[in-house]
Amino acid sequence: MPIHVVMRYFGHLTPTMTMHYAQTQAATAEREFIRYKKITADGRALEIAPQDIFDVLHLDQRADRVLPNGWCMLPPRQVCAKGNACLTCDKFVTDATHCEELERQLEQSEELIVKRQAQFAARHGEPMREDNVWLAGRLAETGALRKVLLALDQVTVRGGGQLRAVRGAGAADQPEPKEKTT
Repeated sequence: MPIHVVMRYFGHLTPTMTMHYAQTQAATAEREFIRYKKITADGRALEIAPQDIFDVLHLDQRADRVLPNGWCMLPPRQVCAKGNACLTCDKFVTDATHCEELERQLEQSEELIVKRQAQFAARHGEPMREDNVWLAGRLAETGALRKVLLALDQVTVRGGGQLRAVRGAGAADQPEPKEKTT
């Protein structure tokens, strides 16, 4: 939006005043993003510093990395080869602010699977096998959604209700840490 339009709506007399508040808002957005601890879906701390994550995302310059249910952590110079398979990608990160969207997405995906399986059975006279390419992809997505939602629920409970980020279910599973006995 042109700065003179912003100045008019905010009642600012100088572009300097408008730019001061624009910078303050950008700094606030960065501070809020950085303050949440990022962890992977398997409960490990994300090995990237929050400031580096923010820089990678370029939230104000790289809108293609902001997803409706999280963020893409793919480095800016790399191109995604997964298409829209974000949920099964290890570069996908989300947090509890996206739970509602993730739950809606899981519900719609499960409904679509049931509908397509019924259509397949009606057309072919037999149920769709789990090795069907389409079904395997949808089952991977719903499995990833369940893992992410479970991880978000666990980190929210463990974090005392604080928002914490979770890396996508495509991240390699790690064994649970064993509790030490003394």
